[in-house]
Amino acid sequence: MALKTIPDTDIRIQWLDLWNDYVHTVPQMFFYPVKHHGDRPAHIYWGDNQWKTLTYKEFAAVAEEIAAGLISLGVKKGDNLVIMSPNCAEWGWADMGIELAGGCTTTIFPSLGKDDVSFIVNHSQVNYFFAGNKALVDIINSFRTELPTLKGIICLQGLEAGNGHDLFTLDEIMASGRQLLEQQPVVVEERTATITPEDGATTVYTSGTTGKLKAARLTHGEVTDGIWRCLRNQMMGEIGVVTEDVYLSVMPMAHIMERTYGMFCIMAVGACLAWGRGPAYVIQDMQEIKPTFMVMVPRMMDRILKGLRQVFGATPEGAKAWDWAIDVACRAVDARIGENGTIDMSINFIDDLTGDIREEYIKAKAAVFDKVNAAMGGSLRCFASGGAALLPELHKPFLGMGFFVANGYGLTETLCGVGVGRGTCVKVSWNAPIAPGIEWCQDDDGELLIKGKGIIKEYYKDPESNQASFTEDGFFRTGDIVEFDENGIFHVVDRKKAIIVMDTGKNVAPAKSEALLMRNILIDQALIIGDGKKYIAALISPNWDEMMRIADAKGIAYDKEKLKYELVNGLNTCVEVGPELYEAEFVRQIIAETVNQANAELADFEQIKKFRIPHRKFLQKYDELTPTSKAKQRVIMANFAEDIESLYQ
Repeated sequence: MALKTIPDTDIRIQWLDLWNDYVHTVPQMFFYPVKHHGDRPAHIYWGDNQWKTLTYKEFAAVAEEIAAGLISLGVKKGDNLVIMSPNCAEWGWADMGIELAGGCTTTIFPSLGKDDVSFIVNHSQVNYFFAGNKALVDIINSFRTELPTLKGIICLQGLEAGNGHDLFTLDEIMASGRQLLEQQPVVVEERTATITPEDGATTVYTSGTTGKLKAARLTHGEVTDGIWRCLRNQMMGEIGVVTEDVYLSVMPMAHIMERTYGMFCIMAVGACLAWGRGPAYVIQDMQEIKPTFMVMVPRMMDRILKGLRQVFGATPEGAKAWDWAIDVACRAVDARIGENGTIDMSINFIDDLTGDIREEYIKAKAAVFDKVNAAMGGSLRCFASGGAALLPELHKPFLGMGFFVANGYGLTETLCGVGVGRGTCVKVSWNAPIAPGIEWCQDDDGELLIKGKGIIKEYYKDPESNQASFTEDGFFRTGDIVEFDENGIFHVVDRKKAIIVMDTGKNVAPAKSEALLMRNILIDQALIIGDGKKYIAALISPNWDEMMRIADAKGIAYDKEKLKYELVNGLNTCVEVGPELYEAEFVRQIIAETVNQANAELADFEQIKKFRIPHRKFLQKYDELTPTSKAKQRVIMANFAEDIESLYQ
C-alpha cells in the first residue's frame, strides 16, 4: 500500500506556525474552518439507521444555539459544565456549545462510578451536567442531593421532554438558544470576544492509578498551543493531518488522546470527524466511512489483528497464507530498518525492498495485505497508538502490511502529543523525538521532566499535587522513566511509582516483564508483583474466549453456567470462569511456556519465579482498572490478596 505523503510540507509547517501566532482560543480555532471550509463536512454520524453529514456552517449553527441556550440558563464565562456520555455527535456539539458560551468543559467517562463522579462535580463546582442518555440521567439523579452546585441536567439523547426547571433535552436547550438569538443576534459573538488565552477551556481528571483524581485544567492558550504542537510534529514527518482527512472516532471522547486528535486537530485544519457506532462496529464502520486517520489503543489493534487472523484462518489454506504473510511483513520491516534504526514510512515498501524479500512481499501484498487494507476501508494513511505500550509483536505486522502506525506518548496534563512517531523516522515500538515547543530534561533516576506549549502549569485547586508534580523552575514531573537513543527518539521504561524494589535492593521495571508476557495473544492481563519480596511473581489472566475455543477443540468439558460475560471495549467478553478452566492443565502449560519465553529475555533477578491464574479478570466495576484500562495495582493486590499470598508460601 502506497502511503500518501503531504506535498509542500514546508509551506504547511509555515502555515501552522502562522496559525499559532493568531489562534489563541478554542472559539478562534473553531471559527477558522467555519469561515474557510464552511461547506465541507465537519461531522459524519449515525442517525435514523443511516449515515448523516453536518457541514462546518451547520455545526456552527448548532453550537451557537447550544451556547445561547446555556447563556439563557444563566451560564457565565468561567462556569464549569460536565459531559458524561458515550460517543455520539451530540457530545461534540455540546462541547463546542460550552466553549462558545465561555464555559469550561469537564469530561467524565460514562463508566465512572458514583464516588468519582461526585468528587469531580463537587471539586469543579459544576452547575450544568450533559448526560448522554436517560439511563445516565437516572444515575445522576439517584445521588443528586450530594451535588450541591448542580443546577440542571441536559440529556443528549433518548429523553422526550424535560421538566422545564432542572431537566432539559438538548433540543429544548437549542430551542431556547434560537429564541435568544432572535432577540440578541450577537449574544454568542459578544461572549466569545471576552474569552482570553488564560481562561480555562477544559478540565480532565487523571486516571487515578494511585487512588487520587487530579484535575488537569488546560487553558484556551494551552489547548491551541498543544494542537499546534501535535499538528506540526506530524507534518515534520511528512504524513500529517490535512483538510481532506476523514477521522473515524472509535475511542471515548472523554479520553484526552481521542479529543486531542479526533476533535481538536481535525477541527483545526477543517477535516471531517466521523463518529463510530462503537467498538463492535469498528471494521464495518471502517469499510463504510473509509477513514484516512484514526487513533487506537494497542488492545484494540490487537483485537483487529486477531479478528483478521480468524477470518483468514477459516480454512487451513487461509491460516497458512496469513501466517506466512505476517512473517513476510515482519521480515520486510527488518530489511527496511536503516543504520539509524528507523524506517521511512513515506516510501512505499516495494520501492524500498530488493531481492527475494521484495518478491515475497509482492506476493504477500496481493494475497493478504491488499485484502486487509480493503477490510479497513482502503484509505487509511495513518493511525496513532497510545494509552499503553505498543509491543513490537503488534507494531511490526501493521507496519509491514503498509500502515503507518504512529506510536504516541503523552499525558492528560500535556494534551497528549509529547512524542508521537513521525512518518519519516519510525522506530519499532519506540515513540519519537520530543515534539516541537517542549523543553525537556531528565531527573537523576531517568524521569522525564517537561514544560512548554500545551502543558499545564498547575493542577486545578490542588496545591498538594502541585508541590509534588512540578519542580521549582516549572518543569512538570511526568512520572515516567524514559530512555533515549542516539537520535533523540525515546520510549518509556516504566512508571516511576511502578518500579518494584525487592528485598535484595534490586529494582525491577514491571512494564518490561508484562510486555513480554502480553506478546502472546492468549494473554489478556498480567500484573507483576514482588515489592519487598525475595523474588518476582505474577497474576496472569488469559484470554478466556480463546482458551474456551482451545478447550472445545480438545474436547475438554467445562461448566458453562460458571462463565460470566461483560462488555469490554464494547465487545462481549468472558471475564470469569470456573475451576475446570482456570485450573486446567492445558491452560497452565500455555501460561508456563509464555513465562519461560519471557524469562529467557530477563535478568535472573527480574525473572518470574511463580505465577497464579485468577478465576476472573481485573475489572473496572471493582475499581481495579481505570476508564482507560490501566491497572490499579493497590486495589488489585487487595482484591486478590489470597492469590498473591499463595505465591509467597
